[in-house]
Amino acid sequence: MIIAIPLDAKRAVYHHNPCSCTMFSMYEVSGNRKDIRYRHIETKLNPWQKYSGNMVNDPKMMSCECESMLAKDPYHISEHYALLEVIGKCNTLIVDQYCLNTLYAMKNVGIKLHKVPPFVKTTEEALNHFIIGAEIADHLRFIHPAS
Repeated sequence: MIIAIPLDAKRAVYHHNPCSCTMFSMYEVSGNRKDIRYRHIETKLNPWQKYSGNMVNDPKMMSCECESMLAKDPYHISEHYALLEVIGKCNTLIVDQYCLNTLYAMKNVGIKLHKVPPFVKTTEEALNHFIIGAEIADHLRFIHPAS
């Protein structure tokens, strides 16, 4: 399975709306419950960052506070689908905060959202949290980076 993790400019786990993150790190997770391996596939720039779009510059987008009128605007809703340019092939997006339009956009294409707590700072911690939380592995000792 392919996992996407939103990151900030310092490559720490981004805890705001993923539409406003700097980049996404993609990982492949495979194995069985007693031997889970993960490997970094690539890191891609958020399309909104690449094109200096509203999503990365607007504090309301960062904090998932789309105004009710904006949240129902078809153009604004479609803006959330731009993330699929980068994470469209992933199975799960690891997030802390997200708006309903992000949820609906990901759900419509079959990407599951896994909520991560605010104390998770690194991609390794986020992956471990996901693998244990989703009951893919029985214990942390069964989770290893791929060689």
